[in-house]
Amino acid sequence: MKILILTPKPPFPARDGSSLATAQVIEGLAAQGHQVTVFFLNTSKHASNPRDLPEIEGVSFFSAFCNTSVKPWPALTSLLAGQQPYTVSRFITAETEKKLRDILSGNSFDIIQVETLMMTPYLEVIRESSEARIIFRPHNAEYLIWSHLAENEKNFLKKGYFNMLARQISKYERTVSRQFSHILPISDNDAEIFCSWNPEARMMTLPYGIEIRTGPQRTGRRPPAVLFLGALDWRPNVQGIEWFLKNIWPSLAQNIPSVRLYVAGRNPGARIRETIRSHSTGGKITFLGEVEDPEDLYSKGTIFIVPLFAGSGIRIKILEAMAHGLAVISTSTGAAGLPVRDKEDILLADTPEDFRGSIEKLMQDEAFYTRITENALHLLREKFDRQSLLNDLEKFYLQA
Repeated sequence: MKILILTPKPPFPARDGSSLATAQVIEGLAAQGHQVTVFFLNTSKHASNPRDLPEIEGVSFFSAFCNTSVKPWPALTSLLAGQQPYTVSRFITAETEKKLRDILSGNSFDIIQVETLMMTPYLEVIRESSEARIIFRPHNAEYLIWSHLAENEKNFLKKGYFNMLARQISKYERTVSRQFSHILPISDNDAEIFCSWNPEARMMTLPYGIEIRTGPQRTGRRPPAVLFLGALDWRPNVQGIEWFLKNIWPSLAQNIPSVRLYVAGRNPGARIRETIRSHSTGGKITFLGEVEDPEDLYSKGTIFIVPLFAGSGIRIKILEAMAHGLAVISTSTGAAGLPVRDKEDILLADTPEDFRGSIEKLMQDEAFYTRITENALHLLREKFDRQSLLNDLEKFYLQA
């Protein structure tokens, strides 16, 4: 099949969950012998160099520049008077539309896959220029992210803005989802939401697939180190690690003097840098910045933490950490969308006391730690096998 994938950011190098999910589909489809054309937006936040793009047989790349820098006045007027949320409208440019029309006029496709809500404004252009079957792949139910942010925001003005934006995005998502006959949500939780909005659509949950290590796992007692990985220019990640540092870390470092914390993430602002520095007494916290290879982080410790209070879709980093034999502790929101079982293959904790207690339990009880990590690997093999998911996707395309 000839497949066109539209995505609002460069899929390579895959630095975050969204680009990882897109890159996996591109590579998987190419490996199965399909011809894949990728049209992505080279944004001010997510910039890509031609040398960043891998040479993959059967895959061609096209891009358009899009300045997605947030402009306060357009953001406010869009909220008060616009139908499209500013989180979507800032991805609309004349250059993108022209390049997309050129691609569609010069090629015929069997499938056109629209990745994320941000690319849905180009649906009309697609329908005008192509007879291909169109598939929507939302990586999140976007309104949930802003709704969660509003719930946890203490600033009155920000809370009001987030609530208004969540309502606007929800209305837009509902309307847009009804324009697609085929939808590929990334989690079962999101699938329920999109199904409620568009019960006539054919849906299949397509999570991120994992290749389980077949080599020997690390054994023996590991160093007492806690690991955090997340883009630090994304508000929920910043909110989460600040919550951990302020509410959990001081007492944890006191109770377990040998404990260490490694924080990795790109584009940290001055505030989060200062928060990390102010809590790094005794050199117990190491800030790694952006890590080119997460393996370097995973090899440093024992426990992977996901202190998130806003989000949708799934946290790919949870799956990757499990695949590397780490025990994961997450808030309920952070693990939402994953078929995990508390105290079986993951530990769920939503209060500082429970989060700290979970870390201490894993560090002090080797048998419990081993059971959690072995169960997590079993879950990955059963539910998230990469090749099985790609085979399911191919069947979904053929039946579209």
